[in-house]
Amino acid sequence: MIEYSAGRTFAESMDEQDPLHGLRREFSIPVQANGLTQLYFAGNSLGLQPRRAAEYVREELEDWRRLGVEGHFHGNRPWMPYHEQLAAPAARLV
Repeated sequence: MIEYSAGRTFAESMDEQDPLHGLRREFSIPVQANGLTQLYFAGNSLGLQPRRAAEYVREELEDWRRLGVEGHFHGNRPWMPYHEQLAAPAARLV
């Protein structure tokens, strides 16, 4: 049984033990003017930007440039079947 404490040391210890702790490195965390990372509690936003987002957007733009309309059927991630990939997750949200 874990005995909780309100101190910073306890919070940092719990964070280190969290199995999702490593996922923090997957996101860009804004830095304030004083050099400290921002605390991010904005619930009505896109959230923190995944570090790979820019890479994925560049890949899609390159497919669009290279393939034009054929990007619907060819390329790294063809666009035509997106509705098939999104239908089940969107249905769960609705």
